[in-house]
Amino acid sequence: MSRRWAPLLLLAFLGACGKVPKGKPAAAVTKGPAGPPLGIELQRGQDPRERVWIGTRSVIIGPLPGPLVRKFFVDPRRPDMAWYFLRTFAPFERKGLNWDLSFHGQGKAKAGVTEQRMILEWARQTAAEAAGGHGSQAYGLVLAWHQGGSSVDCQDVAVYLTGEAVATACVWDGEVRGWLEPGTLARLYGWFDHLAPFQAGGGQTQESLRPGALETRLVFAGKGRQQAIAAEETEIQSFGAALFAELAGRRNGAAPPPPPQPAPGAPGKTAAPAPVPVAVPPPSHFLLPPGALNPRQEEVALQLPEKPPAPPVTAPTASSVQPPPG
Repeated sequence: MSRRWAPLLLLAFLGACGKVPKGKPAAAVTKGPAGPPLGIELQRGQDPRERVWIGTRSVIIGPLPGPLVRKFFVDPRRPDMAWYFLRTFAPFERKGLNWDLSFHGQGKAKAGVTEQRMILEWARQTAAEAAGGHGSQAYGLVLAWHQGGSSVDCQDVAVYLTGEAVATACVWDGEVRGWLEPGTLARLYGWFDHLAPFQAGGGQTQESLRPGALETRLVFAGKGRQQAIAAEETEIQSFGAALFAELAGRRNGAAPPPPPQPAPGAPGKTAAPAPVPVAVPPPSHFLLPPGALNPRQEEVALQLPEKPPAPPVTAPTASSVQPPPG
C-alpha cells in the first residue's frame, strides 16, 4: 500500500468509530474514596473477643480475628429496621456491661441515651436470633399483661427491651405491633433496671369469681433488686391495660369495647358494655405514630444505593467469611 494513503485510511477509520474523545482518557478518571460501610457492630469478651456485624442484608458472627460466619436475618422485618436506624442516626459509641456497641450510621439525628439503648437491645436481639437460627418470643421480654375470662375472651400485650409492643386477642386473626415513644421507653427501662421480677394477679378472689368477671395477670421480668410495692405493681398493670387499648385502637380504627361491669345494685349481674365510637380511635399516649420508624418512600429512593452492598470476602473455608472493611 502506498504510504500517502495511510493517513487517509486512519482518518476514515476514526470517523467510522466516532469522534476522537477530548480531555483525559477514561483510565485517568478516578473516583473519590468510598464512605464507611453501614453497619452495627457488637463486641464482647476477651481472648478471643466475640464480634457481631449487623448490616442491611445479613448478620456476621464469630471470634476475632476470625473467621466470621454469615447468618441471614430470621425475622423479615429486621432489614427494614436496620435501614431505618442506619439512615436516621449519626455514628456513636456505647460501652455496656456485656456488649460494646459501635454504630456506623449515616443519619443526621443524634441518638440520645434512650435511643442508643434501644438500638443496642435491638442489635442484641437480632444477633441472638441469627446465632440460634430462629426467633424467640421470650428474648428481651420486659412484661406480659393478660386479661381474660374464657378461651374466646382474652386480651394480651407483651413489651420488649427493644421498645416494641405486641397486642393479641382471642377474637383477632392476627397481631398489632407498635413502638414505645422515647419518654415511655425510658420509663420502661427505669422499671426494668430497678425492680425485681414479680407476678401479680391471677389468684381467685371474690371479685374474680363473679360471673362475667375478667381475670388479670401480669408477669414482669425486671433485673433489679428492689421489690415492687403494691402501688408500683398497680401502675405497671395499668400501663399494660392502657397499652393494649392503644394498640387495639389501631386495629380497624377503634378500641375494643370495655369489659362488662356489674350492674348497680345487682350483684352477679353485668351491665351491657357502653357503645364505642367506631370512627374515632383513642388518643395515643405511649406509642410512636404508625409508620414513624419507616422513612418516607421518596427518602428511601434517594438514600438507598443503586446496588446492594458487596458481601465480605469469602474465607478459605466454605462456612466462613472475613469481616467487612472498617
